[in-house]
Amino acid sequence: MDDLYRQINQELSQGRDSLLATIVRQKGSAPRSTGTHFLIRSDGSFRGTIGGGRLEAEVLQAAPEVFSRRKNKLLFFRLQGEEVAQTEMICGGEVDVFLELISAQNLHHRLFFDHLSSLSLPDHKILLATLIEDQGSADRQDTNFYFYSEEEGYFPNPPPAWIQSLRDRLSAFLNSDPPVQLLTDPSGKGKIFLETWTPPVTVFLFGAGHVSRPLCRLAKMTGFRVVVIDDREEFPTKARFPEADEWIVHSFDGGLNELPLGPNSYVVIITRGHLHDHQILRQVMKKPLGYLGMIGSRRKTEIIFQALRREGFSEEAIGTIHAPIGLAINAQTPEEIAISIIAELIQVRGEGQVKKKTWAV
Repeated sequence: MDDLYRQINQELSQGRDSLLATIVRQKGSAPRSTGTHFLIRSDGSFRGTIGGGRLEAEVLQAAPEVFSRRKNKLLFFRLQGEEVAQTEMICGGEVDVFLELISAQNLHHRLFFDHLSSLSLPDHKILLATLIEDQGSADRQDTNFYFYSEEEGYFPNPPPAWIQSLRDRLSAFLNSDPPVQLLTDPSGKGKIFLETWTPPVTVFLFGAGHVSRPLCRLAKMTGFRVVVIDDREEFPTKARFPEADEWIVHSFDGGLNELPLGPNSYVVIITRGHLHDHQILRQVMKKPLGYLGMIGSRRKTEIIFQALRREGFSEEAIGTIHAPIGLAINAQTPEEIAISIIAELIQVRGEGQVKKKTWAV
């Protein structure tokens, strides 16, 4: 599951409360969109951002009261004039932020986040449902968190009134691109905030050389999962790539079909030679990847493309390869090249995938 939920679960497992601030409604100009989360720990440290500036400062200022009173809080920001400049909302706007105490004393919270953080559902969407109730108790003897997935079903079972209202919408919500909707909460307690979650994109980094090291760091900083693969045992190690999620020693000349490559996979080929690049390409091109890129000069690229044509790969398939890899920023050093590559990955992720859809009921 996402690092955010793992961190919440880690706090709960150590007996510590945490506070999840979520933008549940946004209208007009705003630095972050609906569904953006901001985790505040009980010691005052935090992870993520909802846009910085005055908006974030006021959320942090309100957090101690939520921790002490153990009551959730819904904040309303209606900004104009000088307030706009202080929040980076260039044209002004409206933002509602829900401050939700995740209680280590609440058995339902502990069970929910433990189960959620243990899920491993590659390329599979999950629907998260949260009851938005201002001044609702964090220690209530039920839960205001639910999720639904096609594999898992509901966890836990939501109130019957929720099921009746949501059942007809779940399939469409998980498998299409629905608009934000505002509907009446059938239970009458507040509003139900729904969001889809998909696993973070996994970057399969073939080649563990000098460009791959800064690229791995940048990929983790920008929300990707990273798997480092090389055929040399001493290269894909935790010591050289401490930020990576997985390290694999594997020959490049065969057997790559066993890797879990799919639409949520970005393959980046940065090996030490043409032969290895070609060996990897001819295998992974048969997979429905989200991104495929290869480092190298235009001359090297054309040589490999000609070889792929002789092997029967179509122009359409070859045209999906990003080569030379990265955005054209005149990069020279390994760090600069890594920046150009990660910029292209972010661009593809932003244009080609909608990672999170949200609506309120």
